[in-house]
Amino acid sequence: MEGVIYNLFNVINLKLSKPLKKTLVELVTCLLENNKAHLCKLGEELAINGPSKDACTQRIRRFLSNKRIKPEFFVVPLIYLMRPLLENLSEIVLSMDRTDWKKRSKWINILSVSVCYKGRALPLFWMVFGRRGNSSLEHWKQVLTPVIEGLQQMDWLSEISIHVVADREFASPKLAGWLKEIYNVGSTLRMKSSMYLKEENKPEVKIASLIQKMKKGSRKILRNQIVTRDSCFLMNVLLIWKRKYDEPLVVATTSDKPSLSDKIYGLRFGIECMHKDWKSNAFDLEKTKVTDPKRIETMLIPIAFAYVFCMIEGERKEIAGEDIRKPPKGKTRMVGLFLDGLRSISRYLRRADIRQFKRFVLQLLSLFFKKWKIQPSRILEV
Repeated sequence: MEGVIYNLFNVINLKLSKPLKKTLVELVTCLLENNKAHLCKLGEELAINGPSKDACTQRIRRFLSNKRIKPEFFVVPLIYLMRPLLENLSEIVLSMDRTDWKKRSKWINILSVSVCYKGRALPLFWMVFGRRGNSSLEHWKQVLTPVIEGLQQMDWLSEISIHVVADREFASPKLAGWLKEIYNVGSTLRMKSSMYLKEENKPEVKIASLIQKMKKGSRKILRNQIVTRDSCFLMNVLLIWKRKYDEPLVVATTSDKPSLSDKIYGLRFGIECMHKDWKSNAFDLEKTKVTDPKRIETMLIPIAFAYVFCMIEGERKEIAGEDIRKPPKGKTRMVGLFLDGLRSISRYLRRADIRQFKRFVLQLLSLFFKKWKIQPSRILEV
């Protein structure tokens, strides 16, 4: 598998020195074998076919601390890797969110941007802070800029629009205005009840007072609203209280179809599932002993590649109809694409003989061969 991933990284133009690329490939492979993102465990796995466990662990530490390795260098290669999935989308919806945890009296605070895809999210860029607390507008611009510019430079995505969704922490008309004016990118942001709305020639009104007048099952659209007192950027606002919700949902959007903005906003929850996969479900990053922000930021690079590989395998299985179990009522599948893909890949890596493994790799990469029009031998040649 390592040789296959190495060749694939060459195809997607991953610019990294051979030693660093080799270490990255080995880490991705270890994670695909369903190992946790713990230094000792990863070092132990690398030591099976290499030097001692301590030597392998130290090599991973040097890789994680290497200042030449930064998440922004991997945005474009990740986009290329996602091509079989992204080309299927009618609109690319980017979700921005933050997650944090405390370990050994130190805070790990991750701000990330990902592509929403079938109930999960595909990671593209992230920043890690060694403190707790909310992020700022400047931080939001820093994580969104390389992602949007990377997507917009792809000719094969030129006809697909981009839309950003985010929760209440990011409820800023300045963010929406910046996205629209600089990149012509739309946005849908959840509003806080403490914020104000103002329509031309009408007095301002607090969102909380509008919510108080709502009843379950009701919805209201307010067009061309100035959101907050210190803004002049106009947005449409949807107020909706579905019967199954405990409270109304208020979202501001730049879309000219605000009645659909609750559905677009709903796509953002995939990033919360992705963060849970990072922290506990799959990679167990929350329990790692690593607390240095730089090392966590770099560890997320092999995690991101492993995550995308698993999503691609989950997608392949779904297209092939390999899961014949009937999903529960109200669900589209028994298991999410990521977890289904991870189980499939780890099973083959650990148990299959060489003939079965080659057949599996051909199946996994079949989507690439079709989209990129490349010969299988270019990747399978080890």
